[in-house]
Amino acid sequence: MRRTLPNGARLLAAENHASETVVLAGLLVGGTVLDPLGREGLANLTAGVAQRGTTTRSYDQIYDQLDSLGASLSMGAGGHAVSFRAKCLSRHWPTVAGVAADIVRRPSFPEDELQRARGEVLTALREFDQSTRMVAARELCHFVYPEGHPLRHPSYGYRPTVEAMSRDDLVACHERLFRPDALILTIVGDVEAPAALDALEGMMGDWAAPREPLAKPDLAASHPPQAQRVAFALADKSQADIALGFKAIPRRHPDFEALEQATEIIGGIGLMGRLGDNVRDRQGLAYYVFAHLGEGFGDSLWSVNAGVNPASVERAIGSILDEIRRIQDEPVAEPELADCQNYLVGVLPIHLETNDGLASTLSNIELFELGDDYIQRYPDLVRAVTRDDVQRAAQAHLTAERYSLAVAGPAVPGQ
Repeated sequence: MRRTLPNGARLLAAENHASETVVLAGLLVGGTVLDPLGREGLANLTAGVAQRGTTTRSYDQIYDQLDSLGASLSMGAGGHAVSFRAKCLSRHWPTVAGVAADIVRRPSFPEDELQRARGEVLTALREFDQSTRMVAARELCHFVYPEGHPLRHPSYGYRPTVEAMSRDDLVACHERLFRPDALILTIVGDVEAPAALDALEGMMGDWAAPREPLAKPDLAASHPPQAQRVAFALADKSQADIALGFKAIPRRHPDFEALEQATEIIGGIGLMGRLGDNVRDRQGLAYYVFAHLGEGFGDSLWSVNAGVNPASVERAIGSILDEIRRIQDEPVAEPELADCQNYLVGVLPIHLETNDGLASTLSNIELFELGDDYIQRYPDLVRAVTRDDVQRAAQAHLTAERYSLAVAGPAVPGQ
């Protein structure tokens, strides 16, 4: 059941009486792509501090109340949305939803909690700087997206930008991103859907939307003129991590389903697809290896990530590129495509069995405006993709010649 309020907030509800729990999932469309230059990571820090006190509740009051109900609540920021999620017993959900609404609408951003949250983010960033996997992934984005591109920076930002943020920055970010016309609020579980929507409307219906529409940044990108690579040496590491990729396509692109299946075949299904079979199992070059296609409003990232012995870096890179060329040059076999499609069709019902999974799916469908009947149409959409579609999408959107590559580890080749 779906309802759009006069202020633009979109409310969704689904009943599941098999469990006495309720999940409340919220998205505020915008996210870290709207972080100002020099304040990268601002949406993430704003979300972190928002849940630490409101104009009516202190940090201790919020979490003492949640703990007394056996409930949980968390908030964070990703590239395209600030998200929050609460889980509780069904009899407590109006109270927990009221707390969540208070946090979203009326955070007070206490200075002492800002300093605590900032310290936690800075500690995490220092740990990330010592992770070969995190460094490789971060630097891949720096290669794929040029300076100033909204998708270039990690959602948590950088140490200098986080250190520079003030309470005024957080207040301005809240005013910019936390708005009813950006809200998608989904409730799933042991509720009566009409009554639940009425209650949520009572909590969010009087929230006034700003006059200015939400900004829509340019998220287009392009492949580099030629392959580019960078290497980072980290002391006292025994493993190297590879991140290879390039810009992909928006979630609403007509080739998305075909490219998703190409990605699954390369490095997703089973024990991570062809890459797992070839690079890890048969050649023994990687501890892990997988391919991933991002979902977003713009040219999100397509990537392959692998953890390897430093002595095997070049061989692993060569084998990864071989698999990209292979899916471009050769149509996939019918049994392989059937396995991929059976997996995609089969995993969705399992995901929808839980309140968390159903809430995430409904929110995602609303976020990308895939249609109220998307779940019903999904099997046909998957099975409509042909071998030619997969090859054509791979040829159009992947490249084994104009890739970006970041490697982090000890004695990294190319330094």
